[in-house]
Amino acid sequence: MAEQETTGIGWFIAGLGLGALLGVLFAPKAGKELRDGLITSAKDSKEYVTSRSREARDQINSVVDRGREQINDFTERGREVAEKGRERWSGIVDRVGGNKAEDHASTHHDDEEAFRNGAAENRF
Repeated sequence: MAEQETTGIGWFIAGLGLGALLGVLFAPKAGKELRDGLITSAKDSKEYVTSRSREARDQINSVVDRGREQINDFTERGREVAEKGRERWSGIVDRVGGNKAEDHASTHHDDEEAFRNGAAENRF
């Protein structure tokens, strides 16, 4: 039984050695070249991410600026509409208030004339 375990471990170690040997023989680049390639790829990726983040930031700022402009436009329109509404409401209140004052004045004036003429009893 001990002999079988040794044989299995032996074959495993032999397979590892053979795989390492084949990997070194058929590697497309040397270790230094491979590391340099990885560093260059990392730098390129960093530059790409940096440029894309700048573009995204610019686009977001553009959208935010347009949003602010729209909010300012809506706010100004709202102020204009509110002012027109106040003016119209004031006009209505003045007309209604003016009519009541005129009605009250004319009624009061009519009452005085009716009383002077002695027709106050007939009026009510």
